[in-house]
Amino acid sequence: MRERLVRTRLGEDRSSLCSYLLMMMRNLSEERMIAFFADAEGYVISEEVIAEGQEAHVVLTPRRVFSRALNLDARRILLAHNHPSGCAHPSLLDIEHTRLLSRQASDLGLTIDDHFVVGAREVTSMKDRGLF
Repeated sequence: MRERLVRTRLGEDRSSLCSYLLMMMRNLSEERMIAFFADAEGYVISEEVIAEGQEAHVVLTPRRVFSRALNLDARRILLAHNHPSGCAHPSLLDIEHTRLLSRQASDLGLTIDDHFVVGAREVTSMKDRGLF
C-alpha cells in the first residue's frame, strides 16, 4: 500500500492514502504526526514521523517540519496525525496550528497540501472541510 502511494502524486489516490493512514495510525495509544514530503510535481520524496506526543497532544515545531522539507528539497507537504480517542474531528488547536504552519510554509516557498486527522474508523481532511 505504501509503495502505491509513493508512485502516485501526493493525495491523488485519496482512498489508498486514507486506508494507509488508518492502518498505520488508528490503534496508536499516543498521538503521532507524520509528514509526506513531495517535490513540486507532487511525487513523494519521503514519509517521516515528525512528532510524537502523549495521549491528548503532540508537540510539533515548525523548525522540524520545514528544515526537513528544505533538506529534502521538497516543495509540498501533507501532514497527518492520529487522535487516540478515536475521534477524527480536528480540535481547535489542530486548526490553529495548521493555519499557522500553512502561512509559515508559504513564506518559505512551501505548500501544505492537507492535514488529515486519523480516528478509529475514519480520516478527516482539514482542507476538504475548509479549515485552512
